[in-house]
Formats: sequence, C-alpha cells, structure tokens
Amino acid sequence: MAADLPILAHDARLNYVLACWQRWRGAHAWPAHEDIDPLDLKALLPNLFLLESIDAGRRFRFLLAGRTVRANLGFELSRRHLDELFSGPQLAQAETYYRQVIAGQGHYGVQHWLQRDRPIMEFRRLLLPLAADRQHIDGILGFGLYERLDGNAGEPVDHLNDPVSITVLAAHAVPL
Repeated sequence: MAADLPILAHDARLNYVLACWQRWRGAHAWPAHEDIDPLDLKALLPNLFLLESIDAGRRFRFLLAGRTVRANLGFELSRRHLDELFSGPQLAQAETYYRQVIAGQGHYGVQHWLQRDRPIMEFRRLLLPLAADRQHIDGILGFGLYERLDGNAGEPVDHLNDPVSITVLAAHAVPL
C-alpha cells in the first residue's frame, strides 16, 4: 500500500492524508472534490491547499489554502495563479511537479528555502490528484508541513518582495 512508503513513514500526518485520499477514491481511478470529507481532515485543514489545472496543466490556480499555508507565505493564495506568485526556476520546478500529479502520479517533496542566503524554512509537501468526474484529473490536493529555521518562527516569508531560493532536498513519486 502506498501509505507504507518509507518516505512518508516519518510523519503520521502525511500518511493520514494519503490514507484518506485512498479511501475517498474507493473503486474510482481518482477522488473528486466532492469526495473530500473535511471532517476527516479537521485537524489538518490549516495545512491543506487545493489547486485546479487550467488548460490541461498550462496554468494552475489555487482554489484555497489553509491558515498555516497562508501564515507561512504571508499572503492569500486563494483564487491566485501559480505564475502570479512564483517566477523563474521556482515556478518551473513547481509546474513540473504539478504536471506530474495531473498526469496521475502522486508527489512528495522536501524543500529548503533560503532568503538572502539565510535558511528560513524546510517545506515538506504531499501532492495528490483530484478529478471532477473521477476519471480525468483536473485538480490537486496538497498538504504542506513547514518548519521554520534559523529563528524565523512566526515571521511570514515575503518572497514576492524579497525573493527566496529553493533547494530541493528530496523529490519522490508516490505510487497510487
């Protein structure tokens, strides 16, 4: 079972989100937005985000982002396009992962964020596909864990006005 993957074993929350996703899809290829039961994830809602794929993955738009996601980034993501929030290598990297997900592959990644050559955050993320008709993937369920580094606890990362560099520490496909 995918939830037993060693890369997810170090955090019960990641495994729980994946187990919920598997239960929601049931006998279908993919779960739909309406299959998501917020009560299953009540304690984890602050760390969740949903994206929609636009024009077969040419663009992505955040449908919503939980309180923890917004607090760590320092701005509202809901209804904003990915390419409004990121550019350059960070945008290309995120789009690559999101396109892998809409092609039917789960994704787990660990990133190290630096700002002005100072480590500010380690970000662990699980991305899982969603399909409005349970057959054709058109969305992504994301779950993010944020660990502040170097005394940055509580300060949002203002990467729009003070760019960050992102180093990928790990990137793994999650068999579904």
